[in-house]
Amino acid sequence: MIRLVQIGCCTMAGWQVASSVMANNLLPDGDIPEEVLRAEIITEARSPISGKALSAKDFAELIVNTKQQLDRDDAIAATTNSKFKEALLLLRLRGFLRSVGIPIK
Repeated sequence: MIRLVQIGCCTMAGWQVASSVMANNLLPDGDIPEEVLRAEIITEARSPISGKALSAKDFAELIVNTKQQLDRDDAIAATTNSKFKEALLLLRLRGFLRSVGIPIK
């Protein structure tokens, strides 16, 4: 019985020491945790073209429009390039010949 009381007292003393150490590891009141900062949504941005301030909506529209314009430009350049047309024709011919059963390396 006395042994049980001694173990209980040691456990309580250890808990008090551990809780004071954990209390020292808490963040100050003004400090924002890193997890919160990582999850924070950025609501203002700058245009990569002109450098002026944009809202999040305007920035998203700018990115989408820029990607669409680049895709259109790439498609136009690819279809007008004669080397590309020739390579595409040869690849299609090669695929057709393989499907018929003619082995081509």
